[in-house]
Amino acid sequence: MFSNFNECLVSPVVVSRYYIKTKMVESRAFTIEDYDGTYTLIKRALFPIGLRLMRKDSRLAKICWDTLYWICFASLVMTTGLDFLLLREVLLRERNLQGAMDIFRMMPCVGYMVQGMLKTYKIVVQRSTFENLVDELRSMWPQGELPEDENDVMTKSLKEIHIFVKAFYYSNYILVISITFPAYIDVGKRIFGKETPRVLPYTNWFPFDPIRPVWYEVTLIWQVYETMVTVWTVLAGDLLFCVLLNHVTTQFDLLCVRIQRLFYVPIDKQLIAAYPLGEVSNKKSKDDKNKYASFNSVELNIKHRKDLADIIKRHNTLIRLAKDIEDLFGFAMLFNFFYSSIIICFCGFCSVLVEKWNEFMYKSFLITAFIQTWLLCWYGQKLFESSQRVADALYNSGWYTASQEIKKYILFMIQRSQKSVNVTTYGFSVICLITYTAIIKTSWSYFTLLQNFYKTSG
Repeated sequence: MFSNFNECLVSPVVVSRYYIKTKMVESRAFTIEDYDGTYTLIKRALFPIGLRLMRKDSRLAKICWDTLYWICFASLVMTTGLDFLLLREVLLRERNLQGAMDIFRMMPCVGYMVQGMLKTYKIVVQRSTFENLVDELRSMWPQGELPEDENDVMTKSLKEIHIFVKAFYYSNYILVISITFPAYIDVGKRIFGKETPRVLPYTNWFPFDPIRPVWYEVTLIWQVYETMVTVWTVLAGDLLFCVLLNHVTTQFDLLCVRIQRLFYVPIDKQLIAAYPLGEVSNKKSKDDKNKYASFNSVELNIKHRKDLADIIKRHNTLIRLAKDIEDLFGFAMLFNFFYSSIIICFCGFCSVLVEKWNEFMYKSFLITAFIQTWLLCWYGQKLFESSQRVADALYNSGWYTASQEIKKYILFMIQRSQKSVNVTTYGFSVICLITYTAIIKTSWSYFTLLQNFYKTSG
């Protein structure tokens, strides 16, 4: 199902052209509030389930918020257990096509609840690790006015993260509305005196008749609450994963810019201004050029050694942060990607063969599953490619003008940078766009098989 990371050659740059117009950007002063603003929607999703990441609470407040989270977690566990009881009952009672259809309708909901539990559990038990990640990336965030090349990197990064995160955030709320709206319509009709069948968003196993008066209202409120909790838990985990990867990717891109400016090579007959290195040299200010000209060989070597030490330290830090993200999200992403094929398959099947044309629950499920899987793979791909650009930046710098000692350091750095940095699904596969393609192909195969089975049985 999944491919080796060496195959992850699909460029996010190509895809991004369909979403983000490339244009000249004006220079601006960046602040730490720009960084904090990338977590706004994450905090908004974490708040209703009692997770207070990046907030300083008193001991009593922390106990209260943690209690709220464990109540939400327990409700998901209980609902998942009820779904498995219903699954057992269906398998024992209805070994026919109708029983299979009931199972198909249950599977996407069960998968989303398990995803939500896996993605938020680590946030609670390893909260200090998450906050350390956020704080370290915060300390790296550049502030003030930046050179043109760094300004372009930062502006593009902020624009992308705000567009994609908002799109995913609101698509999940559309999913909630599409699931609960039919039940609200039926309740509204009964309020105005029109008798309609009582409809629940989901089919669960209950030790009572959920259609009876009073029980119906209680069950409806419970299912709406469970829907919101599930969406908040999945949404918070996915957004946190994407935003953290985006910041690491941005730091890799800034590191590449810094590497390109490491050596100054004057424009001459050998290095014309149209070459990439020539463009970098042209961007250096007159003061920078005079400063380089004033250094003797010993002073220049000391400067290069110091700058390289800082670059190596930053590179190692980014590699470690990417590994921390993988450790925190690896198992949840393994389940997510394994189950994505099943969710997409069953949602597609229910959208085509079960739902009416004017019903949108599984259609919304399907669209959200596509967006979720693509977004995770997109940011994994960006990390993969940005880490590889470090080796290119080192090779394209003016290293040949440096001392023999510095050349050796550059060679070692190129060799290390050629080993790409990536996040995996608990070591099984690299999260990248090739993996997304594999998931879609697998889902289509499952869907075709189910469709043929349905037609044969019908």
